[in-house]
Amino acid sequence: MASRLYTDCFVKIFEFLRGDTTSLHAAALVNKSWCQHAVPIMWENTLDEKTLMSRNGKQKGSGIIDTYVSCLSQESRNALKMEKVSLPTVTRRPTFPYASYLRSLDLKCFYIAVQSWIENCSVLRRRGLSSDQIRLILQELLQQIFTLSPRMNALKINVDIIGAIVADILHRVPKANKCLAHLKEFMYFAEHHTMEMLFSKIAQSTGQIEQLDLSVYDRTAELINMLRAQKNLKVLIITNRTNSPSGFKFWVDTDAGTVISEKARTVTYLEIQKIHFPFYDLGRFENLINLNLLYSGSYSFQDWAPLADVHLRNLEKISYQNRHSLYLDIFGKFVENSGKNLTHITIRCCTICDPDKSHNLITSIADYCPNLLHYGGPIGANNASELGQLLNACSHIQSLELHPSIDNCKSAASPIDFNPIFRKIALKQPWELRELSVIHGWKFSAEVLENFIESRQRISKKVSVFWNECEITGNLDKICQKYQKNGILDKYGKIKANKY
Repeated sequence: MASRLYTDCFVKIFEFLRGDTTSLHAAALVNKSWCQHAVPIMWENTLDEKTLMSRNGKQKGSGIIDTYVSCLSQESRNALKMEKVSLPTVTRRPTFPYASYLRSLDLKCFYIAVQSWIENCSVLRRRGLSSDQIRLILQELLQQIFTLSPRMNALKINVDIIGAIVADILHRVPKANKCLAHLKEFMYFAEHHTMEMLFSKIAQSTGQIEQLDLSVYDRTAELINMLRAQKNLKVLIITNRTNSPSGFKFWVDTDAGTVISEKARTVTYLEIQKIHFPFYDLGRFENLINLNLLYSGSYSFQDWAPLADVHLRNLEKISYQNRHSLYLDIFGKFVENSGKNLTHITIRCCTICDPDKSHNLITSIADYCPNLLHYGGPIGANNASELGQLLNACSHIQSLELHPSIDNCKSAASPIDFNPIFRKIALKQPWELRELSVIHGWKFSAEVLENFIESRQRISKKVSVFWNECEITGNLDKICQKYQKNGILDKYGKIKANKY
């Protein structure tokens, strides 16, 4: 009966099994027709981090490369032979053109797998290989993949030497560029003089990239042209890898900001790291769901002011981490405008310019973030009342990570009393709270912690408690061991946390 199934039925069956290697292996053994449908899916993403980090990952990677090597053309074999690279003898040609099925290529994983294959190949191991010979092996394997695969969906270039090889292949072999026409995901984390050519080839080949993860090593014009060519960006991650300070103004000192802003309406995930991001451009990202601004340098009050007028109705997660300025009052106004769907707020900053305005931020969260699950950020020692309002309003809160609201985390004269906050949380008994972290600069007593844990016990809700750089009085270990044994304290202990 299986042989009479229509092709569209096969497609639906195997789409359902995608990612389930065990089931696909079993399906491939049913009959020839099932095998022909299962094998291409099994070989779409053979060399990923999950495979290489699994049990016997290196052996699996080596075996996959061995299969690709067995598929090499005679021309490639001759090229390797001329450079005195002796490949294992192939007694039988592979049943399938495995390289043509590859749709996702992580070059770091590919490189690791090739190294494992060389180590496991007795012929090559005995003779030893020079760096030029290894480069040639990489080149021939990659050329096979890029010329045979009709469609590459994801490409991650994260090893310098291989980035250069890929750029060279795309330059020398026009046919190799065709597989990039449907590229949906591109990550670049490598530094090489050929990167300009690589960006140029991608810009010419495709405008369909939806996810870009770019490391910026220079103010490259071709990188900006590649950005300009894309028509449907959804995920954009840009990280400064130059020697410039964290406030590197790639966004404002080049055309990058203008080009990206033109694409802003389709972007749902934005992450900017070590690049000065102007808040006045944020409003253009009207469909943004996830926002991460990380170590973007120093901002003046004038730089911060536009954030108060930004409305991001769809925003669900925001993370702001910086060593420099933070204005809590302005951040609170942003929350008022954008808090309806927020589930995660993370604020880590070493320098708070208006620490006395922490109550405004906590109140804004209480009033405008009914769906909040996580708050990690500053709170004042006298903000217990506002925190109580937050816990009442945000009834689904699952985790709290609380930092003291002070002007500079490195200049606190003495630890700040956390006991009133502990008592307020114990009193409110947030039903879904699973984790509480008390982060540097606080002091509290083991007795108050015990009262908090007992409040969880009364409602039969497990909780984990962590702390960092806190002054603690009383026999903390004894109390924690007692309640962990009772089953109400899940995990506890001192954690590592940088002073932001």
